[in-house]
Amino acid sequence: MQHSEDIMVSQPSLLPALPGMLAKAVPTVARNGKVDDALENIQGHFAVESIDVDVLRAYKQQFVGLVSEYPLTFFYLIAQRAHLAMMLDKRFPWPILGMVHVANKMQWIMPYQAELPLTLKVDIQIPPRAGTRKRVRLLYVVEFLQNDHSILRCESTYQVGSGGKSPTNRRLAQEQLDLSAWEQLDIWHLDAASGRRYARLSGDYNPIHLHPWLSRWFGFSQPIIHGMYSVARIQADIERHYGKPVQQMDVMFKRPMALPTEGVSHIHPATAKLCVSDAQGEKSYLDGVFHL
Repeated sequence: MQHSEDIMVSQPSLLPALPGMLAKAVPTVARNGKVDDALENIQGHFAVESIDVDVLRAYKQQFVGLVSEYPLTFFYLIAQRAHLAMMLDKRFPWPILGMVHVANKMQWIMPYQAELPLTLKVDIQIPPRAGTRKRVRLLYVVEFLQNDHSILRCESTYQVGSGGKSPTNRRLAQEQLDLSAWEQLDIWHLDAASGRRYARLSGDYNPIHLHPWLSRWFGFSQPIIHGMYSVARIQADIERHYGKPVQQMDVMFKRPMALPTEGVSHIHPATAKLCVSDAQGEKSYLDGVFHL
């Protein structure tokens, strides 16, 4: 884990708001994605305005069951802004639209203190030989800092490129889900407007989440719910179940959840694993682990 004394000191710029950056993301479709194999990690440093208590209240109202004063997944809304700000940087060679969020890990290190300023250190880690790969997975590491101490870490994995059917897709097609030893937490009833409600809350108006007319432009016959909506919702289910705040979540997004639909959240208490399945329990949308 990277400690605060190892983080390079630089003057932070104010983190931009998300909706304005989304408009700037559209022209990046002109990027050709050509990558120099010598491309190094891309780093940034941002100052964050104080937490909007109205947004925090709305977040808790949308994800009923959260007992955390400051829910872990709420801070992804800030991390996502930092992701987009870095992808708009001219050093980032890929188009933003079409990036696929495939995994996410968040962990509290120290408690957040509302009276202290918050800054972010962002490091987009580029894998070796990125210029020769059909599929490139980039790791976005966001360190949340107060008084130069790391209080929270968010690691988000994004994939760019497809290049045909991957081994992961083949494994998913053969998946035999067995939830017999798992405990069901809740049944989610997601209507067609679920993506729009979360978009208003998060500021993430990616077209694939909003309406069939828009999602079809990107290959989805129906809009899909945001991946981090599902993570926030299962965090709320876990906190309601245990009556304790979640301190760490490490999840992998297995397949998109098309709207409208039903999902079911599960935990495996003996191993602290989590899963969101379809209503029939035949396939998983996400899985991972949690720690209280």
